[in-house]
Amino acid sequence: SGANERLGIPPIRFTDGPRGVCLGRATCFPVAMGRAATWDIELEEQVGSAMGREARAQGANFFGGVCVNVPRHPGWGRSQETFGEDPFLLGEMGAATVRGAQRHVMACAKHFACNSMEEARFHVDVAVDERTLREIYLPHFRRCVDEGVACIMSAYNRVNGEYCGHNGRLLREILKKEWGFTGFVMSDFVFGVRNGVRAALGGLDVEMPYRWRYGYGFKRKVKRGMVPVETIDEAARRVIRTKAAFARAGEGDYDPAHVGSERHAELALAVARESIVMLKNRGKTLPLDRSALSRLAVIGPLADRENIGDMGSSRVKPPYVVTPLAGIKKLAAGEIEIVHDSGSDPGRAGALAREADASVVVVGLTRKDEGEYMPVIHTGGDRLDLRLPRGQAELVSAVASEGGPCVVVLEGGSAIVTEPWINEVDSLLMAWYPGMEGGNAIAGVLFGEVNPSGKLPLTFPASNDQNPSFDRKARRQEYGYYHGYRLFNERGMKPSFAFGFGLTYTVFEYSALHLDQVVVMPGGGLTVD
Repeated sequence: SGANERLGIPPIRFTDGPRGVCLGRATCFPVAMGRAATWDIELEEQVGSAMGREARAQGANFFGGVCVNVPRHPGWGRSQETFGEDPFLLGEMGAATVRGAQRHVMACAKHFACNSMEEARFHVDVAVDERTLREIYLPHFRRCVDEGVACIMSAYNRVNGEYCGHNGRLLREILKKEWGFTGFVMSDFVFGVRNGVRAALGGLDVEMPYRWRYGYGFKRKVKRGMVPVETIDEAARRVIRTKAAFARAGEGDYDPAHVGSERHAELALAVARESIVMLKNRGKTLPLDRSALSRLAVIGPLADRENIGDMGSSRVKPPYVVTPLAGIKKLAAGEIEIVHDSGSDPGRAGALAREADASVVVVGLTRKDEGEYMPVIHTGGDRLDLRLPRGQAELVSAVASEGGPCVVVLEGGSAIVTEPWINEVDSLLMAWYPGMEGGNAIAGVLFGEVNPSGKLPLTFPASNDQNPSFDRKARRQEYGYYHGYRLFNERGMKPSFAFGFGLTYTVFEYSALHLDQVVVMPGGGLTVD
């Protein structure tokens, strides 16, 4: 859209993709929540660059995969698309994606603002005070603006009574005037604009994916003076100025061979390895000793499933997906007999575990449990219950009760309640939706080829009642200052696993500590030997 051949103005060619480009074939990286667990900003910049290159190689010049919304409740369906519950971490990871992608294409940060309720997103009015808005729900967007992001996408929901696509307080006063944003603002798709006049006056520059409220009837309203011509000129200048700034961005090699290339697959593997969080390792069960195993049982509904995440606006079509079972078989080839069961019958799975030297149970969530809400095809949406889907906890207990070492691998895009079965298992890994190389990454951690280094980017509660109030059909929802680790600190609650938690195979020991001074003055330093 927006092309003008006579004046040499290129069109906007948009693609989405929080975990990979949504055009034809593309590399599938771990979801953003998993990448946040790496806490590796340089690695995320490489991912952003790879996605930007693949977008450009397939004809796109505009990438909408930078989602920096705060998951106020960990059951928000699209938590997997964002970088955790902390505004600072969100901002730094989002800025890294922007830096990487904008070597090649324009990037868009979304959804501005307070968008963290999936099933109510089209109608909910978020009530939020100024301090909470400024300190919790806006800093990460400003960080992307400071990084030079080309575009900000407005959200579907209302904030303090006004739709985000019409919200002059957000778009004109804060984003454009106060922060000095020089790019353009576009709507979320189809229902992001409810009234063209109010949107234009509020500061929305582009309606996506086509003109509806900014259509022919809108032109008549401009001629009648309902929208000043200067407002239209400003929007046009913003769009053309941004296109011009990126017209020559990344001139170089954009051979389609880069799409899903071996180099990008290696990057996807590296990210998946760093993203895995070890949550428990009783008795040093992990890493598994291949020399001591003759038979390993790999059990569970997700053990041999290509489970890469949501199928909404983050859908990506990789050239292949390595499942956990495939990764384990590859790494254990010729050394260990691998036996597999889907776990549909817990009794049968338990019997299989009893005959094995150790068991790996792969359970968790799929696109049917969480993601962008698709009511027609019954997929996605928010989770009020953070426990494992029906029957999976019973499967874990059935396998763990057989006496041999039991390792559980969780897949999913956000927090999962692990009580009470966590007490029954020996080791627990959180693998997120690990992308196309996920199975190889999981196997590498299980067998000690990789030392787990991931740290949780959000809190894992011990029970559902530790979470903020959440009505997924709400017409109005108050967003308070406290969520995530802030809420746990405020209420004195103990989670199953805290924000930043993550174990490793390395053992650290300190002894004979000596401090160079007992009292440290403000601005002073302390040396520990």
